[in-house]
Amino acid sequence: MTTTYRTVSIILLVAILGIAGWYAYQRFTARVPGIVSEEIVRDGDMWRADFTARIPAPPSKVFDAIRNIEHSRSAQLRGVRVVADRGSSKTVELEMAGLAGQTVKSTLEFDYFPAENRITYKTVASPMLDTRAEYQLSDARGGSTLLKLHQQTQMLQNVPLPDGLMKQVIRGIFVAQLEGLRRSLNLQFAEEPEEEVVVP
Repeated sequence: MTTTYRTVSIILLVAILGIAGWYAYQRFTARVPGIVSEEIVRDGDMWRADFTARIPAPPSKVFDAIRNIEHSRSAQLRGVRVVADRGSSKTVELEMAGLAGQTVKSTLEFDYFPAENRITYKTVASPMLDTRAEYQLSDARGGSTLLKLHQQTQMLQNVPLPDGLMKQVIRGIFVAQLEGLRRSLNLQFAEEPEEEVVVP
């Protein structure tokens, strides 16, 4: 009887500590800006990525910062030029840092849905990657925004890249997007490890 009581007490204590730890972690990630979660998986020749990040600014300001991508700057983003602006959509040409110091140009088309706090974009022209993505913004505690990005990326050329390198490229592009938002909104994020983004 005493052994059973001790076993049940230990199990109950472990469960309580586990639940308390999980709630503490959730509260911590609710306050700290930066990447909250990420998943990058390969599905045949398609790469699917889901990122969640906390931005310490209200959704309307984050939406406007993404909408005004031409003002975005990061270490990997060398230039942005608006090709067409139709109000609810915009086509832009991006110049990103590539391999061996080269510049890679890509043209993206953005569509804006302010009533839904949603922005989509797709590749119009790129030498290597075809991407379709969607940002979903939601109001979070403390005047911050939870930004969720779902994207699908496909290599346009049959270049044999190791899975680890492809994941680094996809993650690096998202980190560059966060850096652009941070600079546009004059924000402080949790420190991200310095990593070189290589766009194939």
